[in-house]
Amino acid sequence: MLTFGEAPDPDVAADMVLIRVELVSIEAIDLVKLALYRRGLIEVPGCGVVGCQASGTIVAVGAEVSRFSVGDRVVAYHGCGSHAELFAAPEASTWHLPDGLDPGIGAAAPFTLAATHDTLNARGRLQAGETILINHVTSSLGIIALQLALAAGARVIGIARDPFCHERLRKIGLVDMLSAGRDDVIAGCLELTGGRGVDFVFDVSAGERFAQLARLVVPGGRYAALSATGMLTDIGYGMDGAAPELHRLTIMPAAPMRDPEVHAQVARMLERIAGGDLLLPIEHEFALCEAAEAYEFILGGRPFGHVVMRP
Repeated sequence: MLTFGEAPDPDVAADMVLIRVELVSIEAIDLVKLALYRRGLIEVPGCGVVGCQASGTIVAVGAEVSRFSVGDRVVAYHGCGSHAELFAAPEASTWHLPDGLDPGIGAAAPFTLAATHDTLNARGRLQAGETILINHVTSSLGIIALQLALAAGARVIGIARDPFCHERLRKIGLVDMLSAGRDDVIAGCLELTGGRGVDFVFDVSAGERFAQLARLVVPGGRYAALSATGMLTDIGYGMDGAAPELHRLTIMPAAPMRDPEVHAQVARMLERIAGGDLLLPIEHEFALCEAAEAYEFILGGRPFGHVVMRP
């Protein structure tokens, strides 16, 4: 259960920066971790503060920090501690906010950008001419995946809870959308692909629809889902009743967020967002003291894009 209260100021190691938080993002991985906390499958961080990503202004730097100074506007990623007024994060997973970039969008960007880019491109190797099915296409991961897949020359089919969001998605480039509550997703997808199925499923969930959506993947195709453990439900059949050669992926960066290549890729994509080449919508802003409500809002409504919180 999320509770709001006082916590000690975080310790700042020699290779870390201390950020006075302006906006906190709620990441997909935060939702997965919360579910695991509640089930007792992982322990709550020792600092007692959850959350992994926030934007703000640096108020202190460790002795070994060389790329940042007090007063810099940044966004940072760390395994815990972002849901607070002060957030300590490694220099290696901190980025300057490009000029003109809204701090809410900046707060929401790094993990979503790294996880989507690396899952589709670095590990999934999505190719021009392939067809990708995105489940929960209205999530921030889904919206970025939609744009990256279209840029790669792939055909995109989206699944969303709300059939009325199609017009918003159409403006981003989505042509084919199925409603999870209204349409027969299997039949609809097969009709759209002439009975062939898809090359790639990008499932913004922990894989709970794996047994259904995996039927749509052609032999040798890929199925990526969001899961803190990387575990997906086993399946013993394919479209033709045989076990397909299915490559499973977890939606996550190809390396830790502090990895230099991941860091550089995120920096480039932050510039693309600032320049208007990529869209990352912010659906709603809550106060940090409303964190429990913010999480329930996401879980209950599947917002269009990201949800952020302000301390």
